[in-house]
Amino acid sequence: MIRRTPTGAFPARLLAVSLALSGLALSLAPALAQEGYYRRYYDAPGGYVRERSYDRYDEDRMIDERVNAYRREALARREAERRRALDEAARYVRRRESQPNFLQRLFGARPRDPEIDDGWTARRDPGAVEVRPKPRARRKPAEPTPTPVPPIPTGDPAAPVTPPSVFVAVLGDSVADGLAGGLQEAFADAPEIGIKRYARPNAGLVRADYHDFAEAARKAADEGPLAYAVIDVGVNDRQPFLDMRDAAPLSPRWRERYLARVDALIAPFKAKNIPVYWVGLAPSSSARANSDLIALNAMVKERVQAAGGTFVDVWEGFVDENGDYAAVGPQLDGQNARLRLEDGVHFSKAGSRKLAHYVEQEIRKSYQPKPAEALVGATPNGGEPNASPLVDRPKPLAGPVVVLTAPRRSEGGALLGGAASGPRSDAVERLLVRGEALNADPGRLDDHRWPGADAPKAEPAKPDAAKLDAAKPDAPAEPAKPKS
Repeated sequence: MIRRTPTGAFPARLLAVSLALSGLALSLAPALAQEGYYRRYYDAPGGYVRERSYDRYDEDRMIDERVNAYRREALARREAERRRALDEAARYVRRRESQPNFLQRLFGARPRDPEIDDGWTARRDPGAVEVRPKPRARRKPAEPTPTPVPPIPTGDPAAPVTPPSVFVAVLGDSVADGLAGGLQEAFADAPEIGIKRYARPNAGLVRADYHDFAEAARKAADEGPLAYAVIDVGVNDRQPFLDMRDAAPLSPRWRERYLARVDALIAPFKAKNIPVYWVGLAPSSSARANSDLIALNAMVKERVQAAGGTFVDVWEGFVDENGDYAAVGPQLDGQNARLRLEDGVHFSKAGSRKLAHYVEQEIRKSYQPKPAEALVGATPNGGEPNASPLVDRPKPLAGPVVVLTAPRRSEGGALLGGAASGPRSDAVERLLVRGEALNADPGRLDDHRWPGADAPKAEPAKPDAAKLDAAKPDAPAEPAKPKS
């Protein structure tokens, strides 16, 4: 008996078989890939390994050699081009030198023969020896011998030099050291004034453990006679005291402690009646530091003046027209020069001299030099009248006193411009009194007549009518008419 299959069952079975085969293929794909069944032509033979595609180029030795060869060829090509450009420039220069210039063409000079460049030089040929003439030594021109000028003696050369008798003590930090040098230059005309230095770099009133200025002041006052005391300190005092680190600079506690040390510094000189000149602080290149320096100057100035000293304010001498710090400014002769160093705190030599000028002015107000009777009005060589007036006569310290507001007089004592005694000429009367122009002489610059014209004749003076009436004889009286 034959069993028949339904017509629609066969496609369903075929579809089920195909799905089963596809599922089996998907399940076996990773294993086949690992075994190399799907291996690419450039993959490693050991199996499928996931790697970056560009690693093979980095590991290719032939590619590196080709790249290096390309680089060497590019360098050689650029070097050849550079040499070709240099050779072309050299040939152009030689060609220009062989051609006549403007002056040669103007005056007919024969141009030089062009040099033949065959590419050979002594330096390129290893077997050639280049011989060059030795350079001749140039003789230096003889320097003119300066003619010695004999010094002009101002007195007896055998007389000993007078040692200084008036001493000025300078105390302070490194700025005060430069100030002392400026004072020595300022008082060069007064040999009787000597400068004593008691300066210590990097010192201040705050760090008494490093340098005690009060002790230095007592030592300076006890060592010898002092006429003046100059103090310049404070640049290094923008810091707290060691035993008061909680008190900031310029705070009330800090001010009280600082002013106490200012009083201790002035006290030894005040006890011996020595004038004290306290030099104020100059501006620095730091704007923040300048505000502190201004406050220090204000508080010290008040305390110094209260103690009877003199506060020398130098702030305006080292600022520009806008009131800012100026490293370059006018010196004493009016020429601009560098007054401050690169650190913006210290002074140059010209700046120290200008700083000392302010102190010099204050000292000269109270300093009275000894009268120089031996120099003013003295006769050289013991009163000999035949002494040379240019060599033996000393230069006086001061010239004659001239009152600028006094009226000027002539040698006879009369005032200049006064009325002259004696009769005046007619020309002076006409020109200066009546304002009439004088007749010009023929040919003079103010003669405006045509050439050949006669000079104008002077008009005869008209007689005075009063004089004519007086000279006439008395006329006869007219007869009286009869009355009708």
